[in-house]
Amino acid sequence: MSKLKHYRKQLNQTQQEVANNLGISISTYAQAEQGRKGVSDKMKIQMAKYFNTTVGILFFGDPITNSNDKTKN
Repeated sequence: MSKLKHYRKQLNQTQQEVANNLGISISTYAQAEQGRKGVSDKMKIQMAKYFNTTVGILFFGDPITNSNDKTKN
């Protein structure tokens, strides 16, 4: 199961509801959820905020660290 689908199911929402809330077509959302269509970086950020997670976790399965973090060398 894709991460998008996993998070959508956690919210108990349909693809149509998520697409409407994100302001995109259901076709675009469904294709992104199925991994058949990439989304812009701007949309990745919007989706991550919507699902209350990070872009790294949602799209790459890993948190993306801050390159300005001085504590890690």
